[in-house]
Amino acid sequence: MRPSRIVALVIGIVLVVPSLALLLGGGALAVGYAFGRDDDGYFASTIERLSTDTVAVTTEDIELDAGPGSGDWVFDLLDADVRLRATASDPDRDVFIGIARQEDVTAFLDGVAHDEIVDLDAGDPVYERRPGGDEVAAPAEETFWDLSASGSGTQEISWEPQDGRWAAVLMNADGTPGVIAEVNLGAKAGFVLPLAISLLVVGAVLTAVAVGLIIFGALGARRHQVPNEVASLPPPLPPQ
Repeated sequence: MRPSRIVALVIGIVLVVPSLALLLGGGALAVGYAFGRDDDGYFASTIERLSTDTVAVTTEDIELDAGPGSGDWVFDLLDADVRLRATASDPDRDVFIGIARQEDVTAFLDGVAHDEIVDLDAGDPVYERRPGGDEVAAPAEETFWDLSASGSGTQEISWEPQDGRWAAVLMNADGTPGVIAEVNLGAKAGFVLPLAISLLVVGAVLTAVAVGLIIFGALGARRHQVPNEVASLPPPLPPQ
């Protein structure tokens, strides 16, 4: 077999695995984009019950770092959006949800008992108690929130991620202890569909190239074997 055909066969075999991975990944992403979103275009997940006997449930130290300097242009390019919904279990109690800089939330809840979500176990939140008192100002009266909503029924905020360290807070609107609510977290990004299409196209092209190289190399191997097979045939018997 010619060296060029051996090289083609090896490259084709090596290339076929990542090319199929790109193709399958793009297909899975496209299927998820088509069928995994809600009516508003969000990939969403619901935690049916967040509860604490303190004044707040928080998710803290959400660090978004797109690189040196201001990375907000990266988030603008990704066109990402995060939606947070909360519905109080008690219809007579107003609920509050807010997102703010970590340092502002730390200062607001300094010395105040609250539960921080540190993990999810099969979709159920795992809390870590931050000790302190049970008196805090009504959160809606504070001005440091980057985005917030409060009131009866379902409250919703739609937040565009930005560079920095962030925290999300769930409270009663009046700041009293004893918070019970259903929370839905959703996310969408404008880059998902273009990424899926790109993966499909690149994966299809690379797969075609890999298959072509394998066929090219395999045909060379087949042609190389034919003379050997002919040469190995036994000589014809002399006529009787």
